[in-house]
Amino acid sequence: MKLTFNIIFISGTVKYLRLAAASLLKESDYSYRLVDNGLDEKERRLLKDFCDSSPRLEYFYYPAKGILDHGSMLNILFAREDSPYFCMADSDIFAAGPFQETLEQHLPECDVFSSCLPVSMNPDIILPGFSGRCLRTPAGLPLAPTYFSVYRTELFRKIIAETKVGFEVYHPARFLPESLERLSLTDDVLQSRRLDTAKLLNVVSHHYGTRFRHLELDNLIHIGGISGARKSWRDRLREKVVNLSQRPFILDDAYLESEIQRRSRNRNKETGTDPAVEAENIRSRALRTPLSLYFTRYFEHLFEGSVEPRFQVNDDRLQQSIARFTRLIQDLYETEPRLR
Repeated sequence: MKLTFNIIFISGTVKYLRLAAASLLKESDYSYRLVDNGLDEKERRLLKDFCDSSPRLEYFYYPAKGILDHGSMLNILFAREDSPYFCMADSDIFAAGPFQETLEQHLPECDVFSSCLPVSMNPDIILPGFSGRCLRTPAGLPLAPTYFSVYRTELFRKIIAETKVGFEVYHPARFLPESLERLSLTDDVLQSRRLDTAKLLNVVSHHYGTRFRHLELDNLIHIGGISGARKSWRDRLREKVVNLSQRPFILDDAYLESEIQRRSRNRNKETGTDPAVEAENIRSRALRTPLSLYFTRYFEHLFEGSVEPRFQVNDDRLQQSIARFTRLIQDLYETEPRLR
């Protein structure tokens, strides 16, 4: 099957995350459109040169002042799509082995396929809500994260044209297209503070009989949050201390617990939420930025020779995932000398 995945790059990531695109290229026959979203001249040249290295890589730049939000860039990319499928992948998704055959087994049976929850999340727990990580609405409708997803172009061109809803973020209290009045949206949608990238589009597509399928592809691994991570003042201070002291960055149980406690304070728990699901929600959010910092430090260790970071969280699933991931990144670095 001929598919082209759109991968959006933002400033500060190109040098390292070319390794991710190289792994996808190696483990599939697909093509990849590498999208320049507000890169400076140095990173733009790195991305262009990398695209010149393979006929299955395409460089794309949309002239804009600054960085476009993710949903708006997806709207631009979707508008120019001329193939049966519109495909997207985050720039920090790595392939540890072949994934093409498994993916293509499922595409005929759905209109939206999604995969690649971040490594911080337990894939056995489905989070309800409208954030990027959520796989269903509180009322139970399936949703598709935009980390790695494949949309049927013709169906969604019809949906977008008729509803005037795109991939962008929506705030129901501020604005919703008038065309949605005829769809009788449920209260969980209308009362939500924020509908993350593509979530409203997912919701309205159910009125068109859209079939969703989410499956974690074993050979795809997603860091999560490494592109434009929002760092707290604590994390920024921690970075400065580590840089000045040349001590290793350490992600341990004490660090994680402090993040969990911080995020647990003043959190308005939704009525009826399963306590185990709520705890996983808080924990995965607490892990997101620390893990992105850990992998950023690991990339700096490989590329710049800085001190190697340490992962010391007492969690067997995470320890195995992080160990597998760091080995994969190191192997890619060693076998891709052109990207150093």
